[in-house]
Amino acid sequence: MLELLNTRVMLARFPGKGGWTYAPVGLLPEAPKTYFGVLKVRARVDELTLEGVTLMPMGQGRRFLPINAALRKQLGKQAGDEVQLQLFLLEEEAALEHISLADFTECLAEVPAALRVFQGLGKERQLAWLRWIDEVEEDAQKVARVEAAMAQLAQGKQQPG
Repeated sequence: MLELLNTRVMLARFPGKGGWTYAPVGLLPEAPKTYFGVLKVRARVDELTLEGVTLMPMGQGRRFLPINAALRKQLGKQAGDEVQLQLFLLEEEAALEHISLADFTECLAEVPAALRVFQGLGKERQLAWLRWIDEVEEDAQKVARVEAAMAQLAQGKQQPG
């Protein structure tokens, strides 16, 4: 397994209500190019090993590892705290063409109100949100759409746009 990163990082939080807490990863020269910049890795955060977690794009080739509430509780850490971050490329990693339902649901877990609304939707409406995110080409636009989707769902909106 190829080690992509081994460093100390400070946990950060995206601004605004429902902003994700994350470990900034930055550029990974050894990582394969993937559609949308999403990359599955094995991560070690302090003493916790996480199998098959998703690095998300931040734009300009940089990535971040979302650190959800359950993981923050296990670590006893919040935004502003330092962690030791080690990342390994999974051998079966292949380029992704679209954001998956599982990855989007994982993102929504950071905003429980959005997750509840999304889970209450029928399969067709859930897929409509994923198609809306995927219809733009630029990584930065997709990240913006994920953030917009989370905000809209948290407000109870059932259709994207």
